[in-house]
Amino acid sequence: MVSEERPLPEPDSEELFSLLGPSALRTLYGWLYRRRGDNAPTMAEVRLFMADALGEPQEHIDRRLRELRRYFDIPSVPTPPGNPRYPLRGWAANAPDSQNLAISSRVRAQVLAPQRCFQCGKTPKEDRVKLVVDHKVPQSWGGGNEQENLQPLCEECNAGKRDYFQTYDVHAESIRAAINYAEPQRRIGELLRAFDGDWVRTDLLGIVASAQEFQEDWQRRLRDLRFLGWEIEYQRRHYEGARVWTYYRVKKWRPWPASIRDAITAEERRRRSRERPSGA
Repeated sequence: MVSEERPLPEPDSEELFSLLGPSALRTLYGWLYRRRGDNAPTMAEVRLFMADALGEPQEHIDRRLRELRRYFDIPSVPTPPGNPRYPLRGWAANAPDSQNLAISSRVRAQVLAPQRCFQCGKTPKEDRVKLVVDHKVPQSWGGGNEQENLQPLCEECNAGKRDYFQTYDVHAESIRAAINYAEPQRRIGELLRAFDGDWVRTDLLGIVASAQEFQEDWQRRLRDLRFLGWEIEYQRRHYEGARVWTYYRVKKWRPWPASIRDAITAEERRRRSRERPSGA
C-alpha cells in the first residue's frame, strides 16, 4: 500500500537527508527517482549502477534495496522475459518515522531565532546567507526532531556537513548502534571501535557523545576510557582548512564492565591511593 498524499522528496532535499542521512541509500534513491515511470531498472541494472557508483559487492547492494523499501514502495514488477523491474512508486505506508519528519513551525522559528549560522557565524542580514534547520544527528543515525538535536546552519555549511558526513557512510550502521547506548563513555568507545583503528574527527565524536544528552565536556568522557584500560591516540591536522582538527583512534580496548561509572570511580580511587605517600 502506498501513501498517495505525500509527494516523493527530491534527491537533494533536506527531507530526504533527514530520513536517510549521508548514506548510499540516498545515492540509490536518487537514481531510482530519475528512472521513475516506464524506465524502471531491472535488478541487474541496479547492481551495475551501485557497483559503478560505490564499488559495493552484490550482497551489500541487495541489502541497500531492502533498507530503502522500509521507507519507499519499490515493488518487483514482472516483465517478460522474466526480468522484473523495480519502480519507485511512492512512500511506503508504514515508513519508519515518516510521521515525524516534519518540524513544527514553532520549533523551526525557535531554532532559527539566533539568525546566525552555528558553524561559521554568518547572518542573513549582514552576509546575505539563507539559514536552514539542520539535524545535528541525522534521523538515519537515530537523531530526532527534538529541539536539542536541531541547529541553524547556512546553506553552504549545511552542504559541507552533508558531504563530510557522507564519508562515514560505511560506518553508518555502527554509528546508529553507538548512539543508542545510555552511557556517553560507551557511545564514544563503540564509535572508536567501529572505525577499527582508523582516525575519528572530534566533531563526529562530540555528536555521538551528546546523542542522548548534551555533554559539555565530552573530552572528559573520552579520557574516562583510559581508566577502563583503553589505549587511545590522538593527532592534530593543520592542513584541513582554517581550523586545526583533532582526531582520535583506539589502539587497545577492553570489554565493558557491568557498571562503567563504578569501574571508573574504583580505578580513580586506586590511582589516588597509589600516588598517596606511605604513612599519609
